[in-house]
Amino acid sequence: MSLHYEWTLSLRLRPDVPASFLDEVRFHLGLAEQVPKDPELEIDWPCLVTEPDDALPGGGVRSLIAQQPFSNRPGSFGLFVRTFVLDDAMYELITVVPAWLARWSLTQGWIGQAREELSLHPWLNFYVQDGHAYAAEPGGSVEPLDGTAPPFTLRQTSDSA
Repeated sequence: MSLHYEWTLSLRLRPDVPASFLDEVRFHLGLAEQVPKDPELEIDWPCLVTEPDDALPGGGVRSLIAQQPFSNRPGSFGLFVRTFVLDDAMYELITVVPAWLARWSLTQGWIGQAREELSLHPWLNFYVQDGHAYAAEPGGSVEPLDGTAPPFTLRQTSDSA
C-alpha cells in the first residue's frame, strides 16, 4: 500500500521570468494541454495536479496569477499549489520541482511543506534562498537539495523585490 502526501507550495515568481518557464509551469499545473517545446523538467505529466478522485480534504488547488503589487514596481506571478502525491512520485518530485522553481523565485525563505496524509504535522518544509532550493524536517537543519547551494542563512520569509 502506498502512502499519499499533501504537498503545498506558495511563492511569487520574479518579474523577469521567461515565457517558456511560465508555459512549462502552466503545463505542470494542468492549465495547458501539452508539454512546451524544450521543457526543463524531465517529467512529461502534469506533476502538480491532484487527480479528481483523490480524497484530499478540501480538494486540490492550483493557480498561477499575474500580480501587480504597486503601480511603481514590476509585476510578478503568484504560484499556489495544494496537491495529493503518491510516495513514489513524491520522492522524485521533491528532488527536482523545488530546485526548478527556486531559480525564478522572488520569495526568499519558506515556500511550502509536505505531510503524510494521515499526519497532522509536516514531514518536510521547503525553502528558497538566492535561486537555490532547500528542505528540512520540522525542527531539523535546513539542507540544500543540490550540492551547489551555499549554506541556508535566512531568518525570515520575504519577497526580494
